[in-house]
Amino acid sequence: WGCDSVRLDGLTFCNSPFWTCHFYQCRNLDIRNCSMTTPARPLRAPSSDCIDLDVCSNVKIKNCFFNTDDDGVCLKGGKGVYAHETTGNGSVDSVYVTNCVFGPNLHGTVTLGSECLRGTHVRIDSCRVDNTCAILRLKMRPDTDQFYSDIRVSNITGRCGEIIAMRPWTQFFTLEGSGRKPKGRVSDIVFENIDVDCAQAVGHMHGNPSDYVSGIVFRNVKARAKKPFHCVYPDVSMHDVQIELQAGESAPNPDEQFEK
Repeated sequence: WGCDSVRLDGLTFCNSPFWTCHFYQCRNLDIRNCSMTTPARPLRAPSSDCIDLDVCSNVKIKNCFFNTDDDGVCLKGGKGVYAHETTGNGSVDSVYVTNCVFGPNLHGTVTLGSECLRGTHVRIDSCRVDNTCAILRLKMRPDTDQFYSDIRVSNITGRCGEIIAMRPWTQFFTLEGSGRKPKGRVSDIVFENIDVDCAQAVGHMHGNPSDYVSGIVFRNVKARAKKPFHCVYPDVSMHDVQIELQAGESAPNPDEQFEK
């Protein structure tokens, strides 16, 4: 909490009953060559996120292995209609995730939410996925003003559930009698140089009715999937994208199995 210039190198974290590593109001984090795991059987470890970045900035995550029973890297910062006015809440920015491997127990590779106000300048590069969850997971709260922008996902290989999953998230929903109408804004997200097998769909982007989405780009993407890309927003462009639909049932969606 409140730390500056922290380095974790070569550490092993295992069997955490809750968030494995939680960094709050920290900056200049360097996390490399670490392993973070929890078992899926015989007992699950729900909400055991590998890394939770809570109001943090300038974070470098490199050469790590993640395989817990929730999200790999999760951006937080607060939730609720008064979250932007609450002391201690804030944004997460300048996050760099490179050369990492994301294992099969995960429910999200890199996730913004469900308690994220503002996530900007996020880079996910040269990683391998070996799971059935989304590479980029955006949890959209109808009771929180959220802003997700300037995100790059590049040079990703392996197998996943979806390339992107943007869905409403209503756990602990409350407007606290305020009458406010929060909005979510998602902009400037680029997926580039991706070659994956998707156990579900290529992607799913359908948030809350008040959410605004712009500047979504897919470039040089190859995906084999059970279902095509589902998106209700017009400002999405694709360049050199190859999608091969495959027969068979899609894998269960983590969002539909559990809410944490």
